[in-house]
Amino acid sequence: MEYLKLNTGADIPVLGFGVYLINDKEVCRQSVYDAIKSGYRLIDTAAVYTNEDAVGDAVRDAIADGLCKREDLFITSKLWVQDMDEKSAVKGIEASLKKSGLEYFDLYLLHQA
Repeated sequence: MEYLKLNTGADIPVLGFGVYLINDKEVCRQSVYDAIKSGYRLIDTAAVYTNEDAVGDAVRDAIADGLCKREDLFITSKLWVQDMDEKSAVKGIEASLKKSGLEYFDLYLLHQA
C-alpha cells in the first residue's frame, strides 16, 4: 500500500474502502473485514451511513484474527450537516465513537460542509 504524509505527520493510504450505501450490517461488516484482509488500510464511513457499528465490528474482528493492528488502519468518519454547531458537533463525534466502538478515528470530516 502506498501512503502520503499529511501535514500532521500522519501517513494516509492513497487507496481506501468506502461503505456508502452498504445498509445491511452483516454485509458491511464482512465487506470491511474482507477489504482489510485484502490489504486495504483506509476505511471510510460516516454517521449518516448508519453503519459505523458494522465498521467497528469488522475492525475488531480483523485485529482479533491477527490481520492487522489498530495503528495500521486509518479509519475515517464524518459529522452530518445538521450537527455542525459546537454543541451538536461534540455530541455527534461522541456518538460516532460510541457506535463504532473504536477509541478514536484517524480523520473526522465535516460531511457536506
